[in-house]
Amino acid sequence: MAAPFGVYVHFPYCAARCPYCDFAVSIAPVPQLRYTEGVLAELRLRAPGFRGLGCRSLYLGGGTPSLWDPPQVARVIRWVGERLGLTAGAEVTLEVNPESAGEARLAGYARAGVNRFSIGVQSFDQGVLHKLGRRHRPEEAERAVRAAAAAAGNVSVDLIYGGRRSSAATARRDAERVAALPVTHVSAYVLTLDPESLAEPVPLSRLVQRGRIALRPDEETPAQGRAIRGALRRAGLRRYEISNFARPGFESIHNRIYWESESYLGVGVGAFGCLHLGEEAVRWGNHREPGPWLAAVEAGRLPSAEEERLGPPELARERVMLALRTVRGIPEDELPSSRRGELPALVARRLAAVRGGRLLLTSRGMDVHGAVVERLVE
Repeated sequence: MAAPFGVYVHFPYCAARCPYCDFAVSIAPVPQLRYTEGVLAELRLRAPGFRGLGCRSLYLGGGTPSLWDPPQVARVIRWVGERLGLTAGAEVTLEVNPESAGEARLAGYARAGVNRFSIGVQSFDQGVLHKLGRRHRPEEAERAVRAAAAAAGNVSVDLIYGGRRSSAATARRDAERVAALPVTHVSAYVLTLDPESLAEPVPLSRLVQRGRIALRPDEETPAQGRAIRGALRRAGLRRYEISNFARPGFESIHNRIYWESESYLGVGVGAFGCLHLGEEAVRWGNHREPGPWLAAVEAGRLPSAEEERLGPPELARERVMLALRTVRGIPEDELPSSRRGELPALVARRLAAVRGGRLLLTSRGMDVHGAVVERLVE
């Protein structure tokens, strides 16, 4: 069987920029046709490298892809299906903001071939939404989830915790409210504003650095995570990755391609891609501004702003880091032999377990994933 890969298409346009967002976004008017043509041009340039692999998923992220007109989205889905062999029934996800999720628009995406929606709810608490700079209201988010479920039947919702005005109580209520809706999947992310982890400075991180605003103390954030996990578990959504929960059979195919260190074809402004070539891989990142990206693809050039080659040591480290994010873990014999002596201590501290020859992190270990990985890689 051919090795799997996924296609990621980044749509950078937004109606407004959230103060915590460091993704490649633009607030300029959307050039619908021109951007679609650019995406198709880049797909044509990059597709030959992925011949012989099996396309298992297509993910349209952003930005706000629900500002991309359904007929243009249909062109991209059709191209990927015809030229890259995206199989019938494969996972095709489109990210949606509640304020651009009308019933007619969602139905148009479903007709175009989208069969999974990912909705950026973030919270159902109006105070938390306000501090996050979100423009929708809780009831608007709930309507969007129900409309997406009616259109496609497979709906994921994003939540954010650890921000201003959030607490264990608001986090629990968010999880309980989302679990009562017709959702199949929930992603719950802690708000991260560490300048070293951001692609570029964002307004919220600058305000925190200047002492203008304060976030919740770090010790309060784990309690919010536990509250979310408990509420989702009681509702039948199982944690299968550090930040992701699903009803049985609805785990994200696209994200599992990343976590299992497979290739992914990234196109669009600011997109990243990675192609595995035997024991090595090449990873690229595109221009983060529409102007340089459009200029490159319209001239028939790859729009890469950066590129790196990864050898066996780098890939081995990434394999450990990514695999340990999931409940499946990693085969024990894939760990560096020089670090296997760390396992007894990790097991004794209930951070990890060894089952059937595989090392996997406990829920407690997932909460300190980075620190555990540091002990297991060279």
